[in-house]
Amino acid sequence: MQVISIVSSKGGVGKTTLTSALAVMAASEGKRVALVDLDPQGSLESWLDRRAGDDLSFMDAEKASEAVDEIDEAQYDLLFIDTPPAFITTIEDAIGASDLVIIPLRASALDILASEDAVLMARAADVAHLCVINDAESRWKTTEAASKYLSAAKVPVAKTIVTHRAAYLGAMTAGKTGPEIDKTGTARDEISGLWSEIKAVLAKAKRGAKSRV
Repeated sequence: MQVISIVSSKGGVGKTTLTSALAVMAASEGKRVALVDLDPQGSLESWLDRRAGDDLSFMDAEKASEAVDEIDEAQYDLLFIDTPPAFITTIEDAIGASDLVIIPLRASALDILASEDAVLMARAADVAHLCVINDAESRWKTTEAASKYLSAAKVPVAKTIVTHRAAYLGAMTAGKTGPEIDKTGTARDEISGLWSEIKAVLAKAKRGAKSRV
């Protein structure tokens, strides 16, 4: 089993929306996927309650390390952990329990600065990490600037940009994901592309003696 945490010290960057979309994409490939929601708001758990079907499992836990210790790894291929903003202790625990940390951010100076905390924590824990520019447009100058800044700072950043789409927001209300309701298929292409990048990083990721690869 491999553990993926989606983290940011800033709220409003789309952690839950991205977590759900990636988890469903993984499950669509036949992966056995479990979810943990560490955010007190419980948005991911609430979304899963609205979702029909049994392609995803939910695990109740107060800490990421607790979830990893207690889960029956033989039952799952992947564990996705959604984290709250600002709860640094919770974020650090999730990072330490992970094979890979996904750091979503919007293409703004404030978001880039806020992402530095998560990047530094992942580096300190020696955990693989990947920044994802989320809820943006590739044609925006701020998006290009954000990507260049992160690359210049030697921060891993996904080539795939997750675009601002009404489908992502509307899907959450129905217990779906953007790719599942976007009739153009573009959202599916985005999440599929991002998931391919994540799988490539996961193939190399390890957590030393704790590795579950």
